Amino acid sequence: MISSLRLLAAAAIVATAGLLASAPASPANAGWEWLQNKDYIRCLQLVNGGFFTPANASPAVQAQRREAGRRYCNRQYYGHD
Repeated sequence: MISSLRLLAAAAIVATAGLLASAPASPANAGWEWLQNKDYIRCLQLVNGGFFTPANASPAVQAQRREAGRRYCNRQYYGHD
């Protein structure tokens, strides 16, 4: 019983170490370089904050407006949707 617990603990340690070793070292390698574009982030925050959405809009309309706003920000700062 104790040896199987030790084996399970060792396997968990090896799996965790392997997972950590496979993670990208920098945000740029992970595809997160857009986080450093402060103007783009402000645009997304404005869109997601509901600035362009009426207060009584349904959740579907809110989601549609957020998606349209995200696409607008992408076109403004990256040239594509």
